[in-house]
Amino acid sequence: MVNNKSKTSASLITKVSTRIFLIFTLLNVLVISAVVAFSSLQIRESEGASILSSVHEAAQNGNINWKEFELGEEDGERSDFIRVTRPSGTVDESHGTTQFLKSRSLRWGYFSLSDDDVFWYSSVTSHGIKTELWLDITIVLNMVLRTIVAIVITMLVVYFGAMIALKRSAKRISQPIEALAKATDMEKSELIVPDFPVEVERLAKSFNQLLGRLNQKIEQEQQFVSDASHELRTPVAAIRGHVTLLKRRWREHPEIVEDSLNYIDEESLRMKRMIEELLTISRGNHFSMENEIFDLSKFTDRTVKEIQPALTQKIIFENDLSFSVSADRAAIQKILVAFLENAGKYSSADSKIIVRLREQGDSIDLSVADEGIGIADEEKEKIFERFYRVDKSRSSEIPGTGLGLAIAKQYAEACGAWIFVSDNLPQGSVFHLVFGPK
Repeated sequence: MVNNKSKTSASLITKVSTRIFLIFTLLNVLVISAVVAFSSLQIRESEGASILSSVHEAAQNGNINWKEFELGEEDGERSDFIRVTRPSGTVDESHGTTQFLKSRSLRWGYFSLSDDDVFWYSSVTSHGIKTELWLDITIVLNMVLRTIVAIVITMLVVYFGAMIALKRSAKRISQPIEALAKATDMEKSELIVPDFPVEVERLAKSFNQLLGRLNQKIEQEQQFVSDASHELRTPVAAIRGHVTLLKRRWREHPEIVEDSLNYIDEESLRMKRMIEELLTISRGNHFSMENEIFDLSKFTDRTVKEIQPALTQKIIFENDLSFSVSADRAAIQKILVAFLENAGKYSSADSKIIVRLREQGDSIDLSVADEGIGIADEEKEKIFERFYRVDKSRSSEIPGTGLGLAIAKQYAEACGAWIFVSDNLPQGSVFHLVFGPK
């Protein structure tokens, strides 16, 4: 089982930082060691070249006075060795060279190993004289080794100090995230917004916005279920009451049968329509739209004439121009019918309903104005909610399910249009269906 602690932001930051530090340390050791070794070898090589040149020149001029050359000594013994071979075959060499050549345990290219010392070989030949030099570079290698050890020790001290500081910093960074996690475990409606770091602050604010929308959606769904249950319970209770009445008294009072059956028929049709509209609401904006370009002016005129017989108010269609839109005909018709039916419910029988089709800048506005009770400003947004009625005291007297405008809003959004309501001065309301930008 994977330990979740190894996956925290603090541990991940520490791991990544450790890897970066180790890579940096390795590169640092390699670069510094290479620079120190190269510089030191250059110095020793320059010294060796000077010695080799001087000895070779002395060999050409005659005998060599070895005391004139500082070949370097360590504990009284020379550390560099030179051998001069003349054309006659005679060999002249510095002190200890023969013993050194016999004691060499390893030779590899220009390098030789003798008694744990490392030597660099170089030679020069001219006028039949060959001068060879074995330059002791042990001190250079020791210097490089000491440099590496010093760097590693320094880096380890820095590493452990940095890790302690890094863990504390990483813990401080992860604390706001852990606080967010604890807040979600406690099922809080809103998360605590930390002051730092900025990324976590933004994340917490985004989560709070998301939680707010989710909570609002949940409340709306709960209210929808409650309202739907209430709206369905009322006609069911009434139907059950009439059924009970018929069972008990239809023989003694046969005249009640027709009235009860008519009421049951009306209520069952109302329930059927409500269930169909509830199914429409539940689909949200996932409608199957068949957009097509059509003449909105002719379409509106035909729809107004079709619904006029169902309303007692006189409908007047005002339109001077011809407008074409790209939308779903059936959806636009349902929106317009919902506007007209709503105007008919809340207006007196002798009033007028005016339908206007006008161009407003880059938009086309199809509006339905009534002379009804009007809508308060604080209720203008609420009327497009499910089961909402402006006059709650008369909700049982007004026909309909209370879902028409909510469905109209969904159809409008699915068509890429938008709806809103304004005041119809001096009295009434105007419902707008707008095609174009808000």
